[in-house]
Amino acid sequence: MPGLAGTATTFPDRALAADVSTIVNALRRAAILPEEHATDAAGRWAIARVHLGHFQPAPQVQPGSDVQVLLHGELLNEDELRRLVDDPPRSGGLSALLVSLYRRFGPAFVQRLRGAFCLCLIDEAKQTVLLASDAVGSYPLYWNHRSGRLTFASSVNALLGARHGRAALDLRAVADYIHFGFVLGDKTLAADVRLLAPGTILTYRLRDDSIALETYRRLSDLFAPTDNAPGERFDRLVESFNRAVTRSLAGDHRFGLALSGGLDSRAILSAVNGSHDRLSTYTLGQIGCADQVIGQRLADVAGTDHRFFELDPSYLNDFLPNLSRMVSLTDGLYLSHGLTEMLALKFVAGGPSTVLLRGHGGELAKASLAWPFHTDERVAAMQSAAQFVPYLLERVNYVSPGIDVRSLCSDDCAAHMKDGARLSLEAAIHGADLPPVQLCSYLYLREHHRRFTIPSLELFRSTVEIRLPFLDEDFLRALLGMPAPLRDGTAIHRALTRANNPSLLRVRNANTGAAGDAGPIAEKILDKFNTLFRRLNVPGYRHYHNFSDWMGRVLLSSVESVLLDPKSLRRGLWREQTLRRLIGETRTGAADHAYLLQVLLLLELWQDENL
Repeated sequence: MPGLAGTATTFPDRALAADVSTIVNALRRAAILPEEHATDAAGRWAIARVHLGHFQPAPQVQPGSDVQVLLHGELLNEDELRRLVDDPPRSGGLSALLVSLYRRFGPAFVQRLRGAFCLCLIDEAKQTVLLASDAVGSYPLYWNHRSGRLTFASSVNALLGARHGRAALDLRAVADYIHFGFVLGDKTLAADVRLLAPGTILTYRLRDDSIALETYRRLSDLFAPTDNAPGERFDRLVESFNRAVTRSLAGDHRFGLALSGGLDSRAILSAVNGSHDRLSTYTLGQIGCADQVIGQRLADVAGTDHRFFELDPSYLNDFLPNLSRMVSLTDGLYLSHGLTEMLALKFVAGGPSTVLLRGHGGELAKASLAWPFHTDERVAAMQSAAQFVPYLLERVNYVSPGIDVRSLCSDDCAAHMKDGARLSLEAAIHGADLPPVQLCSYLYLREHHRRFTIPSLELFRSTVEIRLPFLDEDFLRALLGMPAPLRDGTAIHRALTRANNPSLLRVRNANTGAAGDAGPIAEKILDKFNTLFRRLNVPGYRHYHNFSDWMGRVLLSSVESVLLDPKSLRRGLWREQTLRRLIGETRTGAADHAYLLQVLLLLELWQDENL
């Protein structure tokens, strides 16, 4: 898993370099990946970077410098940054520039960076460590502070491998997981390991063993209303989106774009509009799915080299080992909705692309479809968080609806988890002075994207780089600054596509069965046929995966063999009688507890690896 690693101590430690080497080896996961490191001769600190060799391939360590900076990811405003320093470094690449910026501006230099990144900085003279994340938390950076030591890494599992002592499961994180389907805030499954928040600088001072956290950019600020006239809003949005896509195609890379039957990747494809000869497209799914047919049609219209990768049942032959690897690569923080990711990863790793463009974040431009934090009429009518929290708390629980945590967990476990989901939701919106209809998008960006989507992307980042045009900060400001009703439906996606390549709108939308530019009446009528054909598994209308069938054949047997194993039961977290009831009800069809059982399985596999 590419990323950063490091540790710093208040007292010299001869084993420190070995600890970082352990983290690096865990990040590399036996793969042959470029790696660099810097170590204090006195044994006070050590930092390292593992990367794929595509973004920032040049070494970043500055030999002989008392300030070292390692950046994972990429910056979009490097030329602008060079104009900010009086004597721009002629050599040393990006890290030399960042050191110069730090010497001029101090820790505030991070505020001037634009891009998708996390970074670490060591100031040897001041005996200070800085960790920083970009505005939306594009790259995870986890940290642990114990008396006299800070340790950090881009993977929880790798960080825990260098720990001295036993880790414990964070039951507050578990409470989030079995309610929302992901963990909120800065929690991880390890009780004393935290995720650096978006737009945040962490400062660790070795001299007094102190930690300080500073928010330098607030996501709520992205919702500041724009001063554009109503007629200019969509023009500005199209311009900023096209610039974002152009930036996503920068560099000497081989680009790939996954085409589905929806509108997000279609909008990106329209902005490319045949202008890039190193872009290929692909679609993943079961044979005869709607995405296969629609993806090929979109590629034909756009004139791209296109491939279809079949998600076949062979994945089931090694289901549990594949799931265990997924847990390891995502730190147990990703709940799959199709159980196909590891098979998709195999195709992506064997494909021609070194950088994938993905449509994640496009949901923010169609807020009424941004499940599970989508807007609706009730939310639009709300005036306060006091109305919003209890309603959303009930609506968003698709993992364990109707399940009393006291019947599922041991008494001690239930006591720690009580009201955990509510407290996490309240903490997530604390300080965001936004109306409820905007809070939905705020939560989607700050929590769902960062805590659900990013772990899923980390799977693919183990072998390719990812760029997300919809999460470009300039585009987000133009988008989220619009009145909320304008972001509710699919009007923005249609406007983006129509402005660039309107022919793509004539291809049907897999979600409705209607053409991308169909009117509301045609869409409503065709949606009924589309739903019927999908349920009947008609070729050309099938869903891209068959989760229900796979769950019945493999997931339940895996859940039964793992969760009811004596070793698992001895942990004392879950009541055996309740587990057997949930499995039995799901197997007979009396109830559907598939997502809850999958979460419990993920938790057990994570504990097997880390505890």
